[in-house]
Amino acid sequence: MPSPRVLFIHGQESGPQGTKARLLAEHFDALTPQMDTQDFAGCVRQIGRAIAEFQPDVVVGSSFGGAVAVALLQRGLWRGPTLLLAQAAAELGVEPQLPEGVPVWIVHGTRDELVPIASSLTLARSGSPERVRLLEVNDDHRLSATVASGRLVALVRELARSAAEPERSAGERHLRVFFEEPSLWPVLVAAGGGLGTVLAWLLATGFRTRSPVLLFGVAVLAVASSEQVRRDWRGRRPGLLGGALLGLWALGIAIAALTARYGIF
Repeated sequence: MPSPRVLFIHGQESGPQGTKARLLAEHFDALTPQMDTQDFAGCVRQIGRAIAEFQPDVVVGSSFGGAVAVALLQRGLWRGPTLLLAQAAAELGVEPQLPEGVPVWIVHGTRDELVPIASSLTLARSGSPERVRLLEVNDDHRLSATVASGRLVALVRELARSAAEPERSAGERHLRVFFEEPSLWPVLVAAGGGLGTVLAWLLATGFRTRSPVLLFGVAVLAVASSEQVRRDWRGRRPGLLGGALLGLWALGIAIAALTARYGIF
């Protein structure tokens, strides 16, 4: 996809020449309006007009700017993908409530010395659970390490890309957590192996004994899996959930063939 248009709402003591604003301008078609941060209501009106004129793909709000972004979402002046960085909505008198159906990612440092991470935890519990994502990072209020490492740029790209894709099913969202977190890979491998073994037992035992119950179960699983793969198909390949189902069937058939050969089941 082409480089997304990003509107950045700067913090209370920052501006268009701040580190984050300059970084986003290097990588995206970005706009950072200069605000008078002594007038919060005026900032909300100003950024609302800027959004209408600039038509961004993603809005990024930092600290004070994060509070402005939340106010814009609440007033319906922006309903698109939003990245909040150490947002200070509650601290500035904005109700910590996100509207339903809006994709909002919240990044907050566990070492934030100005805005407690509890504020983002509260905000992340609102809105649509499947569309709100909280990322706790080992960083300070300025998110210095997140910016320096390039992760901020990667997050903006990922948010823009995910918003452009068809909405994922609940099953794929839950499965993606395991693929994105290396510490959970052993659980994923164990679960996949266990499910593959169960499927192999159904296949081998069902066809060997010609049990109507087991064969009916295999048929139901095959139909349900094929329907999910069909729904999940994207371009020339299945999505994450469809691919996982195809891999599970391949594993089950392979185990069934080996066990049938050696008479294990």
